[in-house]
Amino acid sequence: MSSRPPAGPPRPVTRPPDPGGPPILVVDDLADGAALSRAMLEAGGYEVVDEAEGDAVLRLVRSAVVRCVVTEIYIPCAEGRCVVTALKGDRHRLPRLRVLVHTRHRSAHDLAWALDAGSDGVLHKPAEARVLLREVRRLDAVRDASARRSGGDRP
Repeated sequence: MSSRPPAGPPRPVTRPPDPGGPPILVVDDLADGAALSRAMLEAGGYEVVDEAEGDAVLRLVRSAVVRCVVTEIYIPCAEGRCVVTALKGDRHRLPRLRVLVHTRHRSAHDLAWALDAGSDGVLHKPAEARVLLREVRRLDAVRDASARRSGGDRP
């Protein structure tokens, strides 16, 4: 007789990130928050760029290919109250761009605002690395499905 517990069901296979794919843009006004998000995503195999200033974020997104923007909720920019609402306005030009709000703000109002403003998901800080990676992979799957439907590979 073996003293090992019986093997459970097989673990689901998660799709690893595409190492050759576009980077993830991390946006946070606090250097520690950006560094932590960056470390978690890089440990998961993603290429990451970061930025703290809203107008620079918009220039990066509009001129470069990024797979996802992981942003704090209230990053101001010249085009409006925050980057999230400005990016929502870009959805017609960048239909596959995904925006994940990763925020220290926890009120129901902030959560509702982030979703109404056009984010594809919201995570509260501090999120565990596995939770952040799972959400980014989910958004990658949505992005990939969008590409298959449209027949293109633009962001």
